Amino acid sequence: MIKIEDLGFAKGVICETIVSTYSNHGIPNFASMGVIKLDQKKIMIKIYKTSNTYKNLLTNRCAVVNLCSDPSMFYMSAIKEAKIENKKFLDLFEKGHLVNAPKLKSADATLEVVVVEFKEENLEKAKIVFEVKSVKGKRCFPKVHCRAFSATIESIIIATRIRFYLVGDQLQKKQANKMIEKVMWLKEIVKRTAPKSKHADIMSDLIRRIESWKANT
Repeated sequence: MIKIEDLGFAKGVICETIVSTYSNHGIPNFASMGVIKLDQKKIMIKIYKTSNTYKNLLTNRCAVVNLCSDPSMFYMSAIKEAKIENKKFLDLFEKGHLVNAPKLKSADATLEVVVVEFKEENLEKAKIVFEVKSVKGKRCFPKVHCRAFSATIESIIIATRIRFYLVGDQLQKKQANKMIEKVMWLKEIVKRTAPKSKHADIMSDLIRRIESWKANT
């Protein structure tokens, strides 16, 4: 039996995952989110109340937490208009076994979870505690570590903040410019360690989008 510790979750450590839910119309939604292990059976996320994931959780009170080594899944989950490999959106998902939520077909492992508590974090964010009902993982060999993967995921996470700060006040715009500099630095890591790869394609597309966001502010 697989435990969440076997998948790398550790108490108090933020782990990058993709959380998938259904809308009240049964349409899949997925978003890259940090997950924190509370104990062997409970995990927590901090989430913006304006997000579709939050609205879906209020309705259905369940989700699937996907662990995925494919960076394009993180990219599409964070930058919604990104279309990697021209995959049809609905074809990415299948229904969870125990909960009314979709799971990514390409996930290396999944946690099917149900909401046990909503907590107020502040006016903008909430904490949601889940109970883990099922842990599934594909049998796979250990993989070598490539800096390009970490650099790509970090760039995607930063880009979501850049887009928000670029339309903010002068202080936020200044922060956005610093973040853009960091993404450019991360791009060089990807260029050195994984040229002509999926990571490099994502970075090129991401920087093109950032330049477009900046030009339109």
